[in-house]
Amino acid sequence: MSRTESRPGPEASDALPGPGAGVPAAAGDAGEIGRALRDVLGLAAGFERRLGTVLAVNPTDMKAMEHLIQAGSLSPTDLAGRLGITTAAATLVVDRLVEVGHVDRRPHPHDRRRVVVVPRPASVGRAMDELMPMIGGVARAADALSPRERATVLRFLGQVREVYREASDGPVA
Repeated sequence: MSRTESRPGPEASDALPGPGAGVPAAAGDAGEIGRALRDVLGLAAGFERRLGTVLAVNPTDMKAMEHLIQAGSLSPTDLAGRLGITTAAATLVVDRLVEVGHVDRRPHPHDRRRVVVVPRPASVGRAMDELMPMIGGVARAADALSPRERATVLRFLGQVREVYREASDGPVA
């Protein structure tokens, strides 16, 4: 070490920071709930990765499949809007999904100059085969709640949803 470089003082330590170090006091008492929520979000992300692997699609294509399954069919332009990507990028997504056999392009039912993207029933079935155990488990957990507990959970999740919505819409630092 050169003479101009500073050395850590006696108060410096090689010890690693403990759990929660650096978490602002504004986090309040959300610790246990925050950890549980992070666990659920992490498990959900892992499940989506696994489903993407099973269906042989990347995360963007997976999100496209989700929108198509929910809507039944979408124009490439509508799909681009829902994914937050350009129409050119949506064309590439649709091309990949057609190539792996998950969707078909069909003429628009009212405007033959346009096309709609339609998920193939076999792909929807395959996705649902993977999703149903998880959906059923969540339904069983919800069914075990009393009406009062259900109202509390729904109120809390609604508040958390708003926190995420506001954070997503806010300026990028």
